[in-house]
Amino acid sequence: MEFYLNSCVLDEIKEINEWGILDGVTMNPSMMAAVGGDFKKTFTDICKTVSCKVFSQVSAPDAKTMVEEAKIINSLGDKVVVKVQTSIEGIKAIQKIKETTDIEICATAIHTTMEALVVAKAGADHAAIFLGLLGEADERSTNDLMQGVTEAYMAGGIDTKVMSAARSLQQIVDGFRMGADEMTCSYGLWKLFFANAYTIDRWAKFEGSWKKAFGDKNWITG
Repeated sequence: MEFYLNSCVLDEIKEINEWGILDGVTMNPSMMAAVGGDFKKTFTDICKTVSCKVFSQVSAPDAKTMVEEAKIINSLGDKVVVKVQTSIEGIKAIQKIKETTDIEICATAIHTTMEALVVAKAGADHAAIFLGLLGEADERSTNDLMQGVTEAYMAGGIDTKVMSAARSLQQIVDGFRMGADEMTCSYGLWKLFFANAYTIDRWAKFEGSWKKAFGDKNWITG
């Protein structure tokens, strides 16, 4: 079970990294475009900030250029995973990259079980299943998709890791329940991990009871 933060904002990454449970950082071209500036510097700064995996995506539309971009991205950090879009050109690129390099590849923006099967066949190390938009725009549960992918992978003896790209806490939980190996979500969603009102209220009561009985004393000073 691996937890990834979907962000390319350095302050967000530093904060979540301090939690001690961060396994990786993911990002996409739209997020990089929103940050602007020198995108190579942004990426290398992130790689220097964390010791975990950092995922970044090629932007080219054709397989040949994707392969060249993948090599450049991979050279910018020690634990880089290159994301390649799920398309015909992307499938061509994944195969070429895996045949000629040892670069770790994540096929991204997968919305169907068929797409997940194809990227695994091509040799992708990770398959990022985009649950967010499906959960917003489709009345069917995204659990069906996650279960379909994980069951197909298990039946076929496929080693490709299934990543749940989630937009809600429930999608994260359900993704792991359905057999996902890893998840990625936004900084905002990470901040909701401990936002349950009952949990907050219980801690407040513990703290209040202790202060009433012992004041400012703690296990160090008492």
